[in-house]
Amino acid sequence: MRSADLLAVMMVTLAAAPAEAASPARFPVDLPPGTLGNALIRLAEQTGATIGSTDQTVARLPAPAVRGRMAVATALRHLLRDQPARAERIDDLTWRIVSAAAQPTAAPTMPRAAPPLNEGEVVVTAAKTGTRLSRYAGTVSIISGVDLDVAQQGRGSDALMERVPSMSSTHLGSGRNKLFIRGIADSSFNGPSQALVGQYLGDVRLNYNAPDPDLSLYDVQSVEVIEGPQGTLYGAGSLAGVMRIVPQPVAMGVSEGSLSVGRSFTRSGAPGYDVAGVLNLPLGQNISARVVAFRAVEGGYIDDWGRGLSNVNRTLKGGGRAVIRAELGDWRVEFGAVVQDISTRDGQYADIALPPLTRSSRVAQPFDNDYLLGSFTIRRDWGGTSLVSATAALRQNTGSRYDFTPVNAASPRIFDQHNRIGLFSNETRLSHQDADGRGWVIGGSFLQDDERLTRAFGRPEAPTRILGVDNSVTELSAFGEWGIGLTPHLIATVGGRIEYDHLTGHALGRRAKVGEPRRNERTFLPSLSLSWRPGSDWLLYARYQEGFRPGGLSVTPSSAGPVIQRFHGDNLASSEIGAKWRPDEGHHFDAAITFSHAQWDNIQADLVNMAGLPFTQNIGSGRIWGAEATVGWRPIPAFKLSAALFANDSRLTHPADTVGTAERKYELPNVAHIGASGRAAFSHALRGPWRLDADVRASYVGHSRLGVGPQLDLLQGNYVLAGSSVRVSDGRWGLSLDADNLLNSRGTMFALGNPFGVTAGRQSIPPRPRTIRIGMDVHF
Repeated sequence: MRSADLLAVMMVTLAAAPAEAASPARFPVDLPPGTLGNALIRLAEQTGATIGSTDQTVARLPAPAVRGRMAVATALRHLLRDQPARAERIDDLTWRIVSAAAQPTAAPTMPRAAPPLNEGEVVVTAAKTGTRLSRYAGTVSIISGVDLDVAQQGRGSDALMERVPSMSSTHLGSGRNKLFIRGIADSSFNGPSQALVGQYLGDVRLNYNAPDPDLSLYDVQSVEVIEGPQGTLYGAGSLAGVMRIVPQPVAMGVSEGSLSVGRSFTRSGAPGYDVAGVLNLPLGQNISARVVAFRAVEGGYIDDWGRGLSNVNRTLKGGGRAVIRAELGDWRVEFGAVVQDISTRDGQYADIALPPLTRSSRVAQPFDNDYLLGSFTIRRDWGGTSLVSATAALRQNTGSRYDFTPVNAASPRIFDQHNRIGLFSNETRLSHQDADGRGWVIGGSFLQDDERLTRAFGRPEAPTRILGVDNSVTELSAFGEWGIGLTPHLIATVGGRIEYDHLTGHALGRRAKVGEPRRNERTFLPSLSLSWRPGSDWLLYARYQEGFRPGGLSVTPSSAGPVIQRFHGDNLASSEIGAKWRPDEGHHFDAAITFSHAQWDNIQADLVNMAGLPFTQNIGSGRIWGAEATVGWRPIPAFKLSAALFANDSRLTHPADTVGTAERKYELPNVAHIGASGRAAFSHALRGPWRLDADVRASYVGHSRLGVGPQLDLLQGNYVLAGSSVRVSDGRWGLSLDADNLLNSRGTMFALGNPFGVTAGRQSIPPRPRTIRIGMDVHF
């Protein structure tokens, strides 16, 4: 038996251990002064705990500021000091707050370390009004940082897609993928069209019209995937939804850190490694800093017969984040920075006509994504009302090279494409936080984005520059949303966004006639939801919302050579109904189900012509039907089962003349008809302070199509990925064993690796073969 196979068997064996107790953990806590109700919501958000109270008198009590790294019990002791209320412990992460006059209730004797199944007190921060997950009228997935092992943290967006079946991507490789949510997918290629998923780090915008930056998820408190469209609160570029990374906050006045190292082994591939460190330090009386740094190498696993090379697709990913936080009286100021570089030596696609994990190329096809961001955030709280202003400036440079060599050519030819993006953004908002959905938010935003797309082809040593394009967008908007309590159990949320976009564009590389080089667009994006609580554990809701993307310029092939043409903005209107059953406490089961319909008009899509040259155009209008369900079950405190299912049916109902005839209803690309995921998590107390944590997970991705039109109507998907992790720790030191693609599944995740020749239908990006990681970490 090979060593990788033996380790895989060990993973399954260890993961089958029974689940019991573990010791409580400490968390970074940062609670401003205000009401006790809002402080308890923030504490639950920051620690993953369930903290329940049904006494409104207790919720209105004043609460002091509490800051530092501490256990939930310690934070509650500070909040409730000299208060006519007390905390009743259910277990380490489940508490009930009652008035001091109430009689205490008995608590179970078995503690647990894993966060509880009940997510009723988890706050959807992306809603901007402090609404609890159990009261939010919409579909959202929250992945706790505690549930992401170190190996998954380094994999970024790929790790999230294993947990959220409605989330998918193009799988071209880290730093070059397009993300999709809820079946809202436009095309398989990268170009000047705006991203469908808005991505945020806290309150800071990370993208506009670039590939997924794929930030590593080290030192993350949680990740929220909120399904779209989200035009009212997030504006252009959130048609499919929003992915919000919530980093661990700076722990004021605390010195702490952690370090993790790992070595990975890929079956039929090269080994890799990862190193990540976190350091939190006080810099003065009211100023502290938190720094994250990492470097990881993913060993290659694709062989290139044409050049006689093995494991050509090695990927290096390195960078870090830093935040300096100062407290100036009641004001909190944060200066942040993110830097990340992703470099892949060669494409990760294979040729299905050759042996597995093999292709034949004439030249290397590397990719690079350099990302740099600086941010400034200021905030102040007045009880339940908050003012937040977040400003960011970023530079993102991407470069791709493709083999463009004609069949039987004597010398190789290449096609280079470089995208240089500059983005400046600001959002300032005032909001009133309310856990039950009666909050409100008003604000405004400004955005300036500039994209320079340049291209060249020819001999690798001296390619010839060809026509490129520069697109600029200036965006101004004002927005608001208000939750209105119609009755004690019925809440209506009404919102809207007014947006103005000024678009300009011009040719790069040579003179070219540009039709309509300047354009102004004005848009109003409404939203409306109704939520009803027939009982304390139930929420029934209906929601309507819209989203849009502005247009731009594209280099378009023609019989007379490439020309610059404008593509127009698109818009999407979505309706959904859903039900959630999330008990406040004392139950072992929760569930949610959602049905949705979206009408998408004037769809923008990045495409390639028969020669493989990229361009962008509007392909017509379509509709999307979707259904989702999630369930969770915790039969005992330290054992949790969760599962999710996504079903989708999408069609291009009114194709443009350049795409096909109205009789042929093409599927929208890259979204499987069926997706599913499941996870089982365990925790088991060992001798002394040691404990064992383990999980087993699996996901299924059904069939989808690569693109729209007869040339790109290629089948992909229909594969299963399974993984497992085991970690033994004493609270300071930890040893871990992780496995991805445990079953060593084969298949085609994505039927594109090189746009030149993709229409032959032989390209396949397979899952990374079984990979085992052995790691160690220390906290200090």
